[in-house]
Amino acid sequence: MNEYKFVTPCRHEGTIKPVKSAGKHAGKWFCRVKGPKVDALGMNVKTLYTAPFIGAAKASIAKFLCITVATVEVTASASGAQVMSTPIAQQKAASNEFDLGDDAELANFDLDAAISSATKQSPPNKDHGRKQALPPQYPMSNYKSSTQDATCSKDSGDLRKELENLRREKDRFNREVGLVKQEAEHIRQENERMTKETDEAKEEKARLKGQIRAIREQHEMLQSDLNTTKQRRDEKHEAEIEELHVERSKLKGQIRALQEQRNELKSDVKSAVQKNEDATKEKYEKERKELGTEKSKLKGQIRALQEQYDQLKSDVQSATQKKDCAEKESRAALVKKEEYEKEAKTVKKALESHRVELDGLAKKQDAASKATLGESQPPTKKQKIGKQVKVGTIVKSMKVAELKEEAVARGIDVKELTRINKDALLEMLVVGSLCIIKTDAWDEVVSLRKTFAEERQKAEQLERKRQEEIYRKKEQKWREQEKKRQEQRVKDRAEEISKQGEFHSLSVPKKVHGCKLVFTKDLLFHGTPRSYNTQCTECGSLFNIEYTCEGCDYDICNECFKQKTMTASEKKADAKRKAAEEKERQKAAAERRRLQEEEDEKHRKKWDPKTHFAENIISPSDKNKDPDGNKSKGFTVWCSDGYGNDGWHSYEGSPTKEFDTTYATKKEANERARYLFQWKNPWGLGAEEFENHAYEVDKSTKEGMVTYVVTPDDSTTWSVGVVPDAAFAYLDNATRSRHYYDREDDYEATAGSLGIYHCF
Repeated sequence: MNEYKFVTPCRHEGTIKPVKSAGKHAGKWFCRVKGPKVDALGMNVKTLYTAPFIGAAKASIAKFLCITVATVEVTASASGAQVMSTPIAQQKAASNEFDLGDDAELANFDLDAAISSATKQSPPNKDHGRKQALPPQYPMSNYKSSTQDATCSKDSGDLRKELENLRREKDRFNREVGLVKQEAEHIRQENERMTKETDEAKEEKARLKGQIRAIREQHEMLQSDLNTTKQRRDEKHEAEIEELHVERSKLKGQIRALQEQRNELKSDVKSAVQKNEDATKEKYEKERKELGTEKSKLKGQIRALQEQYDQLKSDVQSATQKKDCAEKESRAALVKKEEYEKEAKTVKKALESHRVELDGLAKKQDAASKATLGESQPPTKKQKIGKQVKVGTIVKSMKVAELKEEAVARGIDVKELTRINKDALLEMLVVGSLCIIKTDAWDEVVSLRKTFAEERQKAEQLERKRQEEIYRKKEQKWREQEKKRQEQRVKDRAEEISKQGEFHSLSVPKKVHGCKLVFTKDLLFHGTPRSYNTQCTECGSLFNIEYTCEGCDYDICNECFKQKTMTASEKKADAKRKAAEEKERQKAAAERRRLQEEEDEKHRKKWDPKTHFAENIISPSDKNKDPDGNKSKGFTVWCSDGYGNDGWHSYEGSPTKEFDTTYATKKEANERARYLFQWKNPWGLGAEEFENHAYEVDKSTKEGMVTYVVTPDDSTTWSVGVVPDAAFAYLDNATRSRHYYDREDDYEATAGSLGIYHCF
């Protein structure tokens, strides 16, 4: 099979191969062309069909690409030894394809002579009893002398070796004869194929001759028709010329009228332009004055800001000085604080001694009061005695807040006072003891605490201002560094653009861009590929950026470049192609939506209870909800929900088994149990979610009656079962009151819905 490759200076390439099919292009060659022009047409490959020889293929490619034939370079493919070889008959047919003369005779291969020559050279086969011919390197005289002369110097060993060599030589000759026969058979088959192709070429030539004769006859007929038509056309043309002369005179008059109107419009335009220029000039003067006023205002604001900056600078300096003074004062205050703490300890010891003395005095006073009461007579009437507060001591009439403050003043931890009542506080502080918070020393301590708090607040303010100043300096330093970095970045970018200026060598039509462009992939932007940091100026796309003009900061993607370089017909074809693609995309989207809707409907039906259960199972009647509805002859559906004896949750026996419904048959009762267990579970889960998450469901059957049990992690045990009506009363912890899991005013789990309480 012939195969060629070609390239062109305009960056096009492709292959040339014979047509394998037996259709209308049978016997021809086809050329596959790839390159910019094919891409501009919106195709990956352009296929051209030509006559089966290189000249026709090159002419067809040059015509399609609008170049000369000499610029098309054709080379042989390296796929096989027979590539680029054109048979003699094929070359003859190709060179005389449209020749009307006689054909040259096909070059034949003398198959019989080749076979005869191979047969004469091949040794006879000893299997057929023919004498084997000896090879030329072993003359017969040698063998005769060896057989006749018994006293030959060679011994029997040498003769055996020579005989073995002769046998090997015979085998080699046999193999060579076999190869020659195979080659002869191959040559014979090739000769038959070439003969067949020659016959087909002759038939094709005869057919083409007939077509050419028919074309000549048709050409003569068309020539006569053309002469007649030409004569009629000339007559018609003369009539049209006369009409055009009349029309021309009319148009001249209209043109003169239009010229007069044009002159009038020109004068009107000049006056309008003058007025517009005057108005623009006045507007410009007005704006210039406003800008001058605004400039003076901005200068005043800048001066005011400068004054504020100077004032702030002086304030910061004074604040720094004040901070130093405050630090000195705080150190002095700390020294005073230590002295006051020592004095407070001394006062505390004195208070303890006073408390002991007060306890002794209180005991003596109680003894004296008891003696006085024993001597006096009891009063006949209870007299009201007013509350007496002993100044500076602990008394029962004090409030809880005051007692807690006194306890804190005595050094008791505040945490110990949170849950102590008034009696316990009085017992702790001792009624009648000296009250520290009512002494002058305590007032001095409070004053010192207030002073310390104010000094701490001032120190915090100074520290905050110091931190703000540090931050301001850091920010100013960062801004200066950022400014320098930006300046260096701009300088580096300018050098980068100047170095890459020599790459701009691609000339493009002016309707694309007025400057020369460069491939975007060859450019850098701050050291990184420009294609990573740019977008199309025309459409804003971030992908497939093909060409760039750095001077104008212009980038264009491959798609926009194709659109701008297309002709009107190509744009029309491209629009048609895009419309077809959009139609196909919409069709595919509609198909996907249809399939999704079908899948959703299938999913909905799968988990719709009405698909699996009858109406009396989903919505039981009042008779089914009555425990005595079947007069103890039916089958009861019960349910329970509660924690088992898991050692973690509180357990007070098995959960209550609540009545659900009663049905006359086991089948209906079992269906109701399944519906209640999966569709009306206590966690509000949909049937699908229940099945996907509820693992280890224990289903058992006894005498045709089912029982379902499931215990999710860290959750209650949900059980549903079926028993005879008469046996329900004997179940452990059973009740005839009906549950609430399927009532309309509660949450109802529907097919595929998500549960509110996700327990799995």
